[in-house]
Amino acid sequence: MRVRGFTQDDGHIFCTEDQIQPEVTAFNEQVRKVYADFGFTDVAVKLALRPESRVGADDVWDKAETALRNALRASGLEWTELPGEGAFYGPKIEFHIKDAIGRSWQCGTIQVDFSMPGRLAPNSSARTTPAIRR
Repeated sequence: MRVRGFTQDDGHIFCTEDQIQPEVTAFNEQVRKVYADFGFTDVAVKLALRPESRVGADDVWDKAETALRNALRASGLEWTELPGEGAFYGPKIEFHIKDAIGRSWQCGTIQVDFSMPGRLAPNSSARTTPAIRR
């Protein structure tokens, strides 16, 4: 099979903190199945952690990073941690695949964002609701 083009879009899930781990775990499984269907078996998983320049308090980042680590453990995945490589709004799991000549490409990602919901709905309970970007 030959793929000439590939477009990937993202989605946002607004959820409770208790729903982060099961949502991320389900996404991890979906990514692995899709990559396997396309013959990608050498998938490197990386956890990009808080950068120096970021929004949000350290305790919020602690919760987000812990949730992603717990989801990776629940998925049975091994990963490499990348301190300072997260997005300014939250940590992310990155899935890297290799092309036919061995180059590594970051393809799928999933991030936990505690800051965006508050900016979208500053006067509601959504202020403390996390968003999962996938």
